[in-house]
Amino acid sequence: MPADPIPESSWQPSAYGVPGWRALGMMLLLSVLALAADVPLSRAMVLHHLLVRLDHLLESFAPFGQPPAVIAVSLAIFLCARSRRGVAFRIAACGLLPGLAADLVKLFVARVRPRAFDFAGTVWDTFRGAFPGTAAGSSLQSFPSGHTAVAVGFCLGLTAAFPKGRWLFGVLAGLVALQRVECGAHFLSDTLGAAALGCAAAIIVFGPGPVSRWFTWLEARCERNSRA
Repeated sequence: MPADPIPESSWQPSAYGVPGWRALGMMLLLSVLALAADVPLSRAMVLHHLLVRLDHLLESFAPFGQPPAVIAVSLAIFLCARSRRGVAFRIAACGLLPGLAADLVKLFVARVRPRAFDFAGTVWDTFRGAFPGTAAGSSLQSFPSGHTAVAVGFCLGLTAAFPKGRWLFGVLAGLVALQRVECGAHFLSDTLGAAALGCAAAIIVFGPGPVSRWFTWLEARCERNSRA
């Protein structure tokens, strides 16, 4: 950090969309409770094609949960938001960090994807051990959902910066999670566990702490440079 102090940005992120640790704990609890619904719900999606008529529609929303969309939107905000351009760094971090965390967790938890599961066993049969690394392949990388982790983190970052759009962002994140369950890529608990990663990223990036203070310093610098 440079020697010359830079005052805090006159713009501050909204409290909307920034969860607390209690909300994170609730999300983790819901992920555990969802194990009871995982097999019957995914059976309905995969074997009985419950939402097959919505397949193409839901697939069109999947990019909201992918890094290229996060990078493109963050770059657009940085280029167009003038004095508020610094918030683009927070939004990018909220979207990209939980995706990286999800990929890391996949290396420690081996869980078969619904579309590769025969549905003859119980929910515990979907777990195939620990520490699979990369050798297990995509079929054993169900937990957690990387798309959902990115979408939820992205949603919360956008909501904190632009609270008037919180319903739109929330719906988009929800549709991404639904699409991952509908296509048989993930169980419901996979998406809820991923949502917890998105919440954790928002808490770290926007909540109190050294990471948030660093982003505040960066935003203030961007704001000062835009006025120069």
